[in-house]
Amino acid sequence: MTAPITSCGCDLGTAFIQTARDDDKGTILYNTVRDCYRTIEYDQEFEATLKAQGAQYLVGEGKIYVLGNDAYLQAGMAEFGASQQDEREEILGRPMKNGILNPDSPKMSMTILRELMKSCIQKDIGPARAGEVLYYSIPADPVDSQINNRFHKMMAQKYLESLGYEAYPLVEGLAVIFAENPKMHVTDEQQIPFTGIGISMGGGQTNFCLAERGLPIDEFSVARAGDWIDANAARMVGQPVTKVMRVKERKLNFDSVDPNDEIQLALECYYEEMINYVFGIFRKRFENNKGSIDFPIDVVLSGGTASPPGFDKKVKAMIARMALPFEIKEVRCAKDMLRTVATGCYVRAKQAARKKALQRGE
Repeated sequence: MTAPITSCGCDLGTAFIQTARDDDKGTILYNTVRDCYRTIEYDQEFEATLKAQGAQYLVGEGKIYVLGNDAYLQAGMAEFGASQQDEREEILGRPMKNGILNPDSPKMSMTILRELMKSCIQKDIGPARAGEVLYYSIPADPVDSQINNRFHKMMAQKYLESLGYEAYPLVEGLAVIFAENPKMHVTDEQQIPFTGIGISMGGGQTNFCLAERGLPIDEFSVARAGDWIDANAARMVGQPVTKVMRVKERKLNFDSVDPNDEIQLALECYYEEMINYVFGIFRKRFENNKGSIDFPIDVVLSGGTASPPGFDKKVKAMIARMALPFEIKEVRCAKDMLRTVATGCYVRAKQAARKKALQRGE
């Protein structure tokens, strides 16, 4: 009997961990967990309550670490008791920062990140299956920061391999290419697949990839994205970062920003600054390039930071003003903005798993 081809894609995002995994029956199951935690002094009764409610948590060093979605909900309530902005910013911790393992507390961050990864990947399906291939996302090295992702990549790979997966890294922008299949438009009838620019705008970094037929030509990131917007908007209006995040996720619409909502106005302000900065680097990266792209290509936007309605219009207007050495046919949003990178990792994992099966003669 031929063994099933099993695959998984995992987007290790600064704000969310997303997974796409097949169930052996032809269906891709998606899971999401917030990549965050809350630190609380240890209390036996509180731990008993968390356990009874099925909350996700860890205990260590005299503290309780409430994880993921439970931490995010608790942080909203805790804001009512916070009095100083610097205290409010610490209400919700992140095991990742700027797209990689948080260097401010590497040991605890690694423990928490591993727990969140495992729970997100294994939910519904369970542990690794025989020969299961898993691709996980990593950011490209940023052009405006000394951030290095080598340790983050190695840590994730070793941990996933310890769980039984055949694990490989995939740069985030290239995952967008695999998920969305942008094209080079030679004629109306002839297009070259998996050729164009994939952009992933998450919490820690903005990732870019120019690819040709699925092969990366240029990959880079910029160390400015959603977290930078949230922190600056929160500072401007004197509100907790988590409150700003809620407004961004639930209310922000660039087609109809509420002029009476100071948080929305602050978000719009820093979105504009982020777009100018990030796509200014994009312009400099490409406009003086000596290479040649002979036909128009597509650009695909993805990620939570790019999700508010009307954001794509801002990017289209920005790119239209650029003197790029190639023509852009279309700037479009990914079909599922939050799941794009996980989907791309899954597509790549499935390709690798099928290749292995062919090599085995299955």
